Order: sequence, then C-alpha cells, then structure tokens
Amino acid sequence: MPSALIICTEVFANGGIQRFNRTLLDACGGLGIACAVLSLNDSAETVRAHAHDHRHHVAGFGGNRVRFAAAVARQLLFGRHRRVLIGHINFLTLCVGVLALRPLRAATLMLVAHGIEVWSGIGSRRALALGRVDRILCVSHYTRRRIDEQVPGLDDRRFVIFPNALADSWRQTVPADFTRPVPQRFILSVTRLEPGDRYKGVATVIEAFSMLSDAEVHYLIVGHGRDADFLRAMAARFGVADRVHFVRGVSDAELIGLYRRCEAFVLPSGKEGFGIVFLEAMFFGAPVIAAREKGAVDVVRDGETGIAVPFGDVIAVKRAIERLAADSVLRERLRANGLSLVTDEGPFTFASFARRCLAQLGPETADAA
Repeated sequence: MPSALIICTEVFANGGIQRFNRTLLDACGGLGIACAVLSLNDSAETVRAHAHDHRHHVAGFGGNRVRFAAAVARQLLFGRHRRVLIGHINFLTLCVGVLALRPLRAATLMLVAHGIEVWSGIGSRRALALGRVDRILCVSHYTRRRIDEQVPGLDDRRFVIFPNALADSWRQTVPADFTRPVPQRFILSVTRLEPGDRYKGVATVIEAFSMLSDAEVHYLIVGHGRDADFLRAMAARFGVADRVHFVRGVSDAELIGLYRRCEAFVLPSGKEGFGIVFLEAMFFGAPVIAAREKGAVDVVRDGETGIAVPFGDVIAVKRAIERLAADSVLRERLRANGLSLVTDEGPFTFASFARRCLAQLGPETADAA
C-alpha cells in the first residue's frame, strides 16, 4: 500500500501546478515514498504515456468528476495511507466530509496552497474545513498571508512554507538548436496566452517594447492561446508587429537555447503564486524582470536576483529593459545571484525540494492526526 495519497487536478500537462505535481512525484520516487495519485483531469491514455515510475500508481479520470469523487471517497474510507495530500482547495470540503465518516483515521491531512485559488473567496465552508487540516503547505509567503487574513485563528504551526523548485529533469535535458529563424538580439516571455491570463503582463511588455529606442531588439513570446490575436493586434497598433514574434511548439530542449540567448526574460505578472518559470530562466542564465507582486517576490528580489517593477507600470518595464541592456555588471550580478537560487545548496533546487518532501511525507516524521 502506498504511504501517501495525492489528490490533484492534473499531472501530465503544461502549467505551474502540473509542474509542481510532477516535481513532487519525482522527489517522492527518489526518496522511496510510494504514492497513490488520483488526478481529475489526466486521461487514462495520458497516464499510460507518461507515468514511468512504477513506485507510484496514478489514476486519471479524464475530467469525470463523479468517478473522481467516488474514487477519492473509496481511498479515504478504506485506504491505509499515512499521508493524504490535497493538491487543490477545490477538493478540500469533499475530503474533509468523507473523512468525517472515519473519525479514527490515522492519516495526516495536508493541503497544498499554490496561489490565486486561495487568495480570495475561501468562504465559511472551506474555512471550517481548513480547521481540520493538519498542515497547509504554502508555496509562497504571500499565499500563507492571504489564507491567514481570510481564516484568522489558524494555528501558526499548521502553516509550512513549501516553495516550488526547478525540476531535476531540466539538468538532464540536452539543449537543441532552434530550427526556426531567431533574431540575433531579443527579450523573451514564456506563458499561456489566454484572455484570463492577461495579468501575466505580456501586453505591458509589448507597449514598453514599442518605446525602446533600440530597433535592433526583438520580442519573442513563447506560448499559445486564444489571446494571441489580441496581442498581435496590439503589437501592430504600437508599430512593432515586425519585431514581436509569437512562437508555438517549442520543446524544452529548444527553450533552453532561447533562455541562454535572450537579453532578458520579462514577465511582469501580477498574480504569480510562485513563478516556476523564473527559476527556469535563472538556471539557464537569463536576467529576469518581474512584477513586485504576490509570490514572485520570494524569487525575484529587486537588484539582487532580478529587477522587480510595479505591476502594470509600462515605463518601469521599459527602463528595466534599457537598464539591463546598458549595464553589463548588473546583468552578470543578476545572472550569478539567480543561478545561486537553483544550484548547489540554493533554496529552489530539486535537492532542497526533496528534503521538504521528506520532512512532510517521510514515514519517520509521521505523527498520527
């Protein structure tokens, strides 16, 4: 019987939470912690194609909420897992409600709190359910503070700062040449391009980019989504459509090359729960420009590991890009300090993440709930 039960939205897809879940499973596998995983949105076919660690048993439900809820209930009522890790607050009341039918449970119940899903609207039912959780693993200090503001009175000892980390798979990825033409000089963003993701700040970067006096610099936006046409129209309106490039279908191996070659990685997002993409950029030597907002401030410290600007401030983004272009000493300091976060004993290395997993999920630290 696996020692940990993980109940999550999705594992094998792109996105920050999905990357967190994969890193979690990789760390647990390396530690010898076997996990049973119930994933709402992964399909059975996707699981068969990607789940290669036989220490874990991953079940995907293809978005079928009824089957998923029934499987969660069975595992909680009849399983003998020492740890139950809820990967999204949307599943909290279901899990706590089922566990109320098993009052003598011996499992430690934990919730992972990523970001926007817990920053507002927790409500009375979820607040009551949080009182039944043994540990709340918050990926950033901002997320921990937002929960505390909505549900005052929770014991401080229930909160654990549990940041994401650079996945170990990046170290094993062999860089590949980018087969499509790439400008000699460019700044870079990597993100989803959906209307609901406009808080990522790509529109702000386009406007700031249009103000640069250096017309030799281009802007590469790696990602796809329904908002691409809106952003293309915006680039045309600002007169830089010929220098703003939307790139789809980029492999991790190709992305490494783009990180290494870009003059700056720019993503002034206003709602990052953590910002795993900043760690990726830092690992491959890209100076980072981010917004001074939410979970990003745990990673991007202004003038030390990157440049932090006010969210939505077009002029500040423009000046940050120009500052990096003009100051080679600053660029190298940011590169070195950023790299220190994700190498050796840095706080966001895979090894540090594995130690955090061991502290929470390891059998020797188990305290019966």
